[in-house]
Order: sequence, then structure tokens, then C-alpha cells
Amino acid sequence: MAQAFDAAANGFILISADGAIASVNQELSRMFGHPAKWLIGRSVDILLPEALRAQHVEHRRQFLAAPSRRRMGEGRVLNGQHALGHAFPVEIGLTPLLTPSGERMVLASVVDMSDRHDLALAFQGLFDASPYGLMLVDDAGVIVQSNAALGAALGAALGHEPAALRGQPLHQLVPQRHHAQHASLMQGYARAGGARMMGQGRDLTALHADGTEVAVEIGLNRVRWQGQAMTLAVVTDISARKRLEADLKQANADLQEFSYVASHDLRSPLRSIADLVEWMGQDLTDGKLDDVARNLARITPRIQRMESLIDDLLRYARAGKTDTDYRSVSLPDVLAAINELQPLPDGFTLDMASVDARAFQAVRTPLSTVLRNLLGNAVKHHDRGSGLIQVASQADGSHMLITVTDDGPGAPPQASRRIFQLFQTLSSSKRAETSGIGLALCKRMTETHGGHIDVVSPVAMGWGAQFRVWWPMYPRRTNDE
Repeated sequence: MAQAFDAAANGFILISADGAIASVNQELSRMFGHPAKWLIGRSVDILLPEALRAQHVEHRRQFLAAPSRRRMGEGRVLNGQHALGHAFPVEIGLTPLLTPSGERMVLASVVDMSDRHDLALAFQGLFDASPYGLMLVDDAGVIVQSNAALGAALGAALGHEPAALRGQPLHQLVPQRHHAQHASLMQGYARAGGARMMGQGRDLTALHADGTEVAVEIGLNRVRWQGQAMTLAVVTDISARKRLEADLKQANADLQEFSYVASHDLRSPLRSIADLVEWMGQDLTDGKLDDVARNLARITPRIQRMESLIDDLLRYARAGKTDTDYRSVSLPDVLAAINELQPLPDGFTLDMASVDARAFQAVRTPLSTVLRNLLGNAVKHHDRGSGLIQVASQADGSHMLITVTDDGPGAPPQASRRIFQLFQTLSSSKRAETSGIGLALCKRMTETHGGHIDVVSPVAMGWGAQFRVWWPMYPRRTNDE
């Protein structure tokens, strides 16, 4: 037994009831740097930092009053005092003993935690120095800690200081509508484990302190920290990347559209003006002043046409700017305001019976502009002097699905994508706008603000068109902010 005691890999020390050292093994002697024989008979307090020795006497008394096998100082960092004067972290287990003579003693097992402590410090250093936002989350869904990058990268984007997140439930960063699903997904991941990306193929958002949402990517991995299994989440704010992707996509579309406009729509009035100027030159030579005056009058509307096209291009370009004035809006109020400023012509009826009246967060001006253009489009491209326009809406995930349906001639199925391009028009109606800016403007505004628009035609019996707009119901932040 004595040989096993002395050869043990852990340090062992036997202490009497009055705190005197009765025996130590070689590992404990090596650990603290004192010869084993020198320690025998001395107070165990000499192995503690001097500042802790006075209170240790009271701790020993309390332990002997209710002795039990347990770890010493659970939940706290314990330090031993080396013979050379430096402190080092230790883990101590206490076991009460009773000698054959009835004397109470305590056997303490001591483990030098220096290497483990150094590894923990190294991990903490890597954790804090990471350029990516990191969070450790326990299996109860509570944030144990987060790093500096989470505060620097996402502190501005999410509005949460890392210190304030510690001890908070993770669902504080998850939009309310996803709470139930998120809890079950996290439980499933805790069971399955492994390194993976969260929500692949889905649009992930984190919740800002002010209620807006930020597009993020999240990588998950299972780790052990402080003796407990946890989830390490790597959080990256990708709103800037999303914005750049959308801007690049839009820039390519704009370049194609501008090439078309420059080569066709702007060139046509210029060519006709050039023809008129050439004719006027011939008429002046022939002395036909009446013809000159008539051709001068014909130049004016062509110039106005060019100015109108340029104005439309500017309006379209401005529609690509994201507005962030989020407010509580309801569709019945928005539609009522549109109808007051732009009432439908006599003979047309607006049916809003199926409009969802709930209030949601949105930027009112672009939403109103899109709906106003869709209502105007339904009238302008109608083939009769009377008609029915129905507006309906319903929640669809994180978007409000708004439909505007008319009973006009509709559009050919093959034209459903082309009608959203700049300066495209399929109608020959006299009421129809000739520039073709309206639907392109609707598409640009909707997509700029995180939505989507399409058209279904015909609707019934070969007639009618239905425009469907998915408008976000929750504020989203972009890198523009």
C-alpha cells in the first residue's frame, strides 16, 4: 500500500485534524518543490498562497464538522504555492478517513492543472482573437460566452454587447417566429453533433437589438469546455455580401437594359429628329417655309420623348436605393391612401375584401409605389372601359403575399418575364403608358427591399392577370446602414 501511495501519478497528502501534514507521496513533493521529509509535521497551510492561509483554517474546521468525499472549492480556481514562490493552479479532492485509533484524518489528492490551464488560456486567446464572431452555447440553449469579434463585427450589426449576452438564452438572437423550430433543431444537433453549417439552403437571419434582422451564416461544432459538452457557433454577418451579390446581379441587368435603351429607344427619336432637320434643309433651299414650320413643330414632341425616357431612366436608377424608414403599416390604410390620391376611373371597381388588415413593419413609400403602379397598370392595359380589380393578401412565412388581379386581356405566358424588363409594353390600349417603366420599377423596388414579384396569366377562362408581390414583414438590415 505504501509503495502504491508513493508511486501514484497524482499528488497525495495525508492531513491530521489539526492541519498537520502526516504523509506525502513523491509526486506531491515534486509538484510543490519541497522535500517530502521536510513537509512532515508542518501545517498544510504552507502549501497555499499566503493571502489564503488565514481563511483556510476556517474552511478546514467547516469540512471536519461535516466531512464528506468531495472536490475542494468547486466552481472556483484553486492555487497552490510552490517552494520557489510562484502560485500554480490545482484541483483537489478530499476524502475523510478514520484511523483504527479513532483519529480523524483527511486524504487530499492534488492534480497540477498548469498544463490544462495553459491550454484553456490558449483556447481563450484563439477564441478572443478570432476574426469571426464566436459563441459557446450550452445544451440548455444559454450563451456561456462570446468573443470580441462578435462585439466588433456584430456588436454594431446586432446591437448586443458580448458581456450582455453571457447567461442569456440563445433565442434572444433568433426572430420570434423561428423560436419553436430553432429549439427543436438545436436539440437534434446536440444529439447528432458533428461540424456543419446551420440551415444550409435557407435564408438565415439573426435578430438585432432594435428588432431588425441581419443575414448571417452560422457554422456549428460540438466541443467540451470546462468539463461540459457545448456547441461552438461561428457567426458571420453576410449582409454586405448579400448586398454586393444583389448589386452585381442588378448591375448586370442594368447594363443589358441600358444597352437596349441606348441602341433603340434613345436612338429612334434622334434618328427621326435628324431626318426632320435634313428635310428642313431641303425645304429651305426650295423656299418651302410652311413645310419648314411644320417640321419644326414635329421636332418638339420627339425632344420631349427623349427627355421623358431620360427621366424614366433616372427614376429607375433611384429605385435601386434601399429605404430604411421602417414603420408599422397596414395594407388597407396604404390602399385607401392610394385610392384617394389616384382614384380608379369610372367603371372600374376595387375589391379589397380579402386584404389582411394586420399591421407589419415595412417601408411605406416603396410599398405604396409598387401597389400604385400595379393598380395603374391594371387600368391602363385593360381592353374595356370597365373592369374589376381585386387586391388580396396573406402572410407567407416572413413575407406578406399581396396579389393584384384584374379581368383584362392578360398577357401571354411566354411574356411573363419580359414584361418586367425596362421599356417593355405588350398592350395596344390607348390608356397604356408607352415608356414601359411601371412594371420594371415595381420589380426593382420590390427586390431592392428584399421581396419578390411575378405574374400569373391568364387567371381564368383565358382572361386576366394576377401580379403576386412577396413583401418582407420584418425589417432587414443591409451593408448600406
